[in-house]
Amino acid sequence: MLETTWIIDPITGALTVEGLSHSSLTAMTKEWLSPSVAINCARPLDSSPMNPLPILSTTTEPCLRVHRIYHHSVVEGPGRRSVAQVSGCARFCVGCFVPETFDLNSGVKLTVREISEKLLADEGAPRDGITILGGEPFLQPFGLLALLQLLKAQAQHITLYTGFTLEELQQRDDASIGEILALTDILIDGPFVKKLTDNAGEWRGSTNQRILHHPAQYLTSTNRTA
Repeated sequence: MLETTWIIDPITGALTVEGLSHSSLTAMTKEWLSPSVAINCARPLDSSPMNPLPILSTTTEPCLRVHRIYHHSVVEGPGRRSVAQVSGCARFCVGCFVPETFDLNSGVKLTVREISEKLLADEGAPRDGITILGGEPFLQPFGLLALLQLLKAQAQHITLYTGFTLEELQQRDDASIGEILALTDILIDGPFVKKLTDNAGEWRGSTNQRILHHPAQYLTSTNRTA
């Protein structure tokens, strides 16, 4: 008999179900519950896009374009997370939950210092770490590296999502890739594939995606940082 596991977060009430296909769970909830409301991978309902704010074009600080920042996520990495969702993606995955993040020029341009302050704000406490997702974080590698350096200086656990596979990242001629992965505790790699969503489990959108702990260990010698 197939074993089904139901996990309820005692603080937020968030529910995670393992062992059921998406179609079976959908059919079951239709029988038990009132009509559903889509909340995009169980992210908090109040995670609205950021309001544009002016930033000096002459700043020399590293920046990132960010679609939104939110707290108390329990589905995008271990424990309770504060999350930065960056702008820009070249994958255009069919069925993507956030196609509004595809445009690299969308969102709000913030310095990494501002982003770090927002992610570590008291309103997100207690937290078990920070998650960076997109869009595609690796389209802004310079700002991404600078942000991870700031967060690691504050002893934060980092989960990083990417639509690239680890092998694709290794093939890029960019020295910052190895540095970024060295600062990453968990990398969830690969594009979202709509037909592979059943039984994806925790944290992943589809079963082709991999959960790689300390991903720098998988780099070839030519991709490692000094």
